[in-house]
Amino acid sequence: AATSSCPGVSATFPITITAAPIASFNYAGTPYCINGTNPSPTFTGGGVAGTFTSTTGLSINATTGVINLAASTPGNYTVTNTIAAANGCLQVQSTAQVTITALPVATFTYNSAIYCKSGANPVITITGTAGVFTSTTGLALNSATGAIDLAASTPGNYIITNTIAAAAGCSSVTATFAITITAPQVGSFSYTGSPYCKNGTNPSPTFASGGIAGTFTSTTGLSINATTGAINLATSTAGTYTVTNTIAASGGCPVVVATAQV
Repeated sequence: AATSSCPGVSATFPITITAAPIASFNYAGTPYCINGTNPSPTFTGGGVAGTFTSTTGLSINATTGVINLAASTPGNYTVTNTIAAANGCLQVQSTAQVTITALPVATFTYNSAIYCKSGANPVITITGTAGVFTSTTGLALNSATGAIDLAASTPGNYIITNTIAAAAGCSSVTATFAITITAPQVGSFSYTGSPYCKNGTNPSPTFASGGIAGTFTSTTGLSINATTGAINLATSTAGTYTVTNTIAASGGCPVVVATAQV
């Protein structure tokens, strides 16, 4: 203070008061699918980026906090944002949780691509995850397991689809497998005019119940066309014969054999 002989004296000292930094952040879209768009942190309450770190398996940019999903291992991670001590303020840290999920696999196969309606039901092998199995009308298909009931199905061509619904950040995933179901062949036939006189009109087989021609054979003495089953009476020896119609295995169905007497 001033006295009678000295004037008043003052001095100044500048100081700076800094606001404590805020590190608060989160990954608002978690969980993320490993094949998704790389996420960046969302800062909250005035938060700013410091140095981002996490445990092994998470590929993260230490400066920006951006996560490289494709280069990361699926799992649950704690990410830490550390702002170093500065301007008189202590170090500040904040953490956030992030989950990365693996892209589901819908792959499956059956033990064959062609089946006979009368055969053993297909065996399915699911190398991924069972979702919902679907196909077009006519296929008796278990939607949960992918099992097929051949006897209850209509012969035809089918594409089976396994769909895994969107979940845990991943979009829906599908896989397909094509199969064909064939009707068992019928070889039923008869010679409706039997017996025949050796000098009569040459007979041909009559097919019944959807029967078709395969290869016709009989014992020695009967002159028969192997393709059509027509009998040449004049060149045949009189007698009683068993004629066999053999249809080769085809379309997943076994050999079919039918006989008739003449």
